[in-house]
Amino acid sequence: MNKLFTKRILNEIKMYEKELFKFPNLILRPSDDITKWYFIIYDLKETLFENGVYLGSITIPDDYPLKPPDFKILTPNGRFKTNTVICTTFSKFHMDIYSSAWNILTMTQGMISFMTENGTGIGSITSTDAEKVKLANESLEWNKNNIIFKNEFPDYESILTL
Repeated sequence: MNKLFTKRILNEIKMYEKELFKFPNLILRPSDDITKWYFIIYDLKETLFENGVYLGSITIPDDYPLKPPDFKILTPNGRFKTNTVICTTFSKFHMDIYSSAWNILTMTQGMISFMTENGTGIGSITSTDAEKVKLANESLEWNKNNIIFKNEFPDYESILTL
């Protein structure tokens, strides 16, 4: 890790700590390894994902913010293949338009928008609306049995407002 990476990540952590890492529809959580973060997307009202709680991971490269992190959704959801790097405009798949001005929060908020759209690309899957709703309704129970969810979000009941 270089000085730029360390300075940037520490500044982002300081900024997010003010909000207790909780934002509308999103909870961020850095792990003990500063290059690995986790997030929960939840409360996506008036979408097919409305009752869902979705666990995701962020892998931050050593040369961040010059290069973007990788985003994965770990909870079955009907929109993205689980545990697969997702192609977005803020990913390594689109270095020509990636901007180091984006931060972990803005990129994760972008994931929420991308999740609720019907799109194609690396990491995307196709499913029916009924399948997405079914997976949303099953998602919290799935997460409760996921070791990462249990380790990174043991306080999920107090931080999720469903």
